[in-house]
Amino acid sequence: MAEDEALLARVAHADPDAFEALYARYSGPAYSMAMGMLRDAVLAQEVTQDVFLAIWRGAQEFDPARGSARTWILSVAHHKTVDAIRRSRRNPTVPLPDEIPSDADVIEAAQARVDAGPVRRALEALSAEQRAALVLAYYGGYTQQEIAQRLRVPLGTVKTRMRDGLLRLRTVLPREGETAP
Repeated sequence: MAEDEALLARVAHADPDAFEALYARYSGPAYSMAMGMLRDAVLAQEVTQDVFLAIWRGAQEFDPARGSARTWILSVAHHKTVDAIRRSRRNPTVPLPDEIPSDADVIEAAQARVDAGPVRRALEALSAEQRAALVLAYYGGYTQQEIAQRLRVPLGTVKTRMRDGLLRLRTVLPREGETAP
């Protein structure tokens, strides 16, 4: 839209009225995109602020020959959202407990570590490919699509590796109440 391009040109010259008009027009779509990808309202609001700060500072970089103003603004929103996702994976926030753990909590944590031994040994029985897919999914929190991209293999290959790995784990791990084979 030519009007949006004119507004961006005015923002490039530090026109606050033009910036306000762009914000009114595109803050909703930018927030919706961030919220859809992040699933966190506070983080989506922060990303939206980052988007418009980047627009204020970098409006002169917009080139109408390369695409529309709308496309440029929403691509800034997309890139800022992806950056936020990467930051959250690199630096996950772990909430601190509100109270000091009780003896029961300490015992439960110790039991979980003891129970993890057979799981670790069972994972070692898998092929390296199966183990990588399962560890990324269950311990890394990645989706199958993200695992496929990360391992540079087709999505179907990841699904097969995970299915076969889980079937193998089922035969190797003892059922509740049984002892390990």
